[in-house]
Amino acid sequence: GADVEVKASGGVRNLEDFNKMVEAGATRIGASAGVQIMQGLEADSDY
Repeated sequence: GADVEVKASGGVRNLEDFNKMVEAGATRIGASAGVQIMQGLEADSDY
């Protein structure tokens, strides 16, 4: 229904990935490097 939202998580490592997920319809993003993403930096994938 209209109350369903989509969360994208996994593989969101930079601002470009974030924007692609939002454009695809995600209303929530799960990322371990949220601060780096919002600062426009590439997230370190070694975790």
